[in-house]
Amino acid sequence: MNENVNVTESLATSKTKKTLDVKPPKKPSFTIETDDDFLKLHTLTLVSGKRGGGKSVATANYMRLCKEKQYFQRCWLITPTYASNKEIWNIADIQEDDVLEPTVTALREIIKLVEAEKQEWELFLQQKELYEKFHTDMKHKAIKNIKSDQLMAYYEMGLLDDPSMEKPKWKHPLECPPRLALIIDDCLGTDLMARRTAGLVNTCIKHRHLSDGLGLSIFMLVQSYCAQGGVARPIRENATSLWLFKINDYNQIKKVKEEADLPVSEEDFEKMCNYCHEKPYGFIICDFNPKSEDKRFRCGFDEYLHPPSLNNKELIKSKHT
Repeated sequence: MNENVNVTESLATSKTKKTLDVKPPKKPSFTIETDDDFLKLHTLTLVSGKRGGGKSVATANYMRLCKEKQYFQRCWLITPTYASNKEIWNIADIQEDDVLEPTVTALREIIKLVEAEKQEWELFLQQKELYEKFHTDMKHKAIKNIKSDQLMAYYEMGLLDDPSMEKPKWKHPLECPPRLALIIDDCLGTDLMARRTAGLVNTCIKHRHLSDGLGLSIFMLVQSYCAQGGVARPIRENATSLWLFKINDYNQIKKVKEEADLPVSEEDFEKMCNYCHEKPYGFIICDFNPKSEDKRFRCGFDEYLHPPSLNNKELIKSKHT
């Protein structure tokens, strides 16, 4: 085959009699509404960089902001180094009861906790509906006309004993299904990452589908993006974003470019990495599923990067709030 042939020009096409228009849903599933300049949620985020490079601090501050905005309402942490890094994780207001050791059963425990959050939400909705129905019945019906099973439900909730009971309130300021996250830190070589029965790959792949779509955002903090025995390739390929801190191995940067199939040249990607890594504790964010193409790359959280164009312009930066 002649490689110089323009395939597009030589390709003949014709319409079918009937065409099926593929229409995406009006509102994507498994999403948490976020500000324009925020990354999409739920997320499977890899945070990669050498020891002491700032991974934990960046993640803790991001989680703090997410909690302030109610994007996340509870965050668990799996790590063997909580005691020595407690001051960092206090930034994210992670409770000690929400910290687990990286055992082979840790993720199964997390999944049970996610399911418990879902059940608590469903119970709240039931109680809220029952409360509203009770007051409607009391206003429009005589007690003798209310079915016995309905009266029993009112009694069990305590409404018959105390009709002035306050309306049920959700435990978080924003009344919505629980928004949950998990941080996995310093777990290279532990049972969580080394043993297949721990279920790490399976959990990461279906993270947004857990508990019938309630979902769980996962942040994995690692010292190497693709070290042997480190982050499995299926996890890397399903990641929605990568926060890449300074590393000394250029082959790792090249590996990111190749695996992620980023729409920039190797030279452009290296230039962006150098720009970000020149800053103290600086890192580049590669958003694999951006809200728009001009938001694919960032230096830290608050500066967009636009790769050089074909006419060799300098790297373009733009700030956002």
